[in-house]
Amino acid sequence: MKITNPELKVVRFANEDVIATSGILPTNGQFFIPINQFTGSYSGTGDYVRFDGSFVNNGSGSYQISNISRAEGYSAEDREGLHIVNGKFYLPEMGFWMTANEGFINISKQSYDAFSYGDGNYYTNGVSYYENWPQ
Repeated sequence: MKITNPELKVVRFANEDVIATSGILPTNGQFFIPINQFTGSYSGTGDYVRFDGSFVNNGSGSYQISNISRAEGYSAEDREGLHIVNGKFYLPEMGFWMTANEGFINISKQSYDAFSYGDGNYYTNGVSYYENWPQ
């Protein structure tokens, strides 16, 4: 779960004073939704629609997405390539794993799966691909 009110405190932990901070909810992200759940317009083809958007609020364990833009079809293989696993990312077009550079790590940190309840809105659980896959 993301924390929307970040704090920085000195706390007591195991007889030591430590600095603790809460996570900060990102305001924007890149989202991937199965093509059959996306009702807006998009360009291209693929198994998923990739779009940009903003986190709105948290309710029932999910965040609503607003300000949707730049929607385009995206293949399942390319989406899988954004998963960083054990410090590596997969290049589907090449068929091998490479050491993750900072650019791909940043993309992975800002990429999220999305879904729809069929109400015309899109949602995410707020867990990025970077957080979702072992590092």
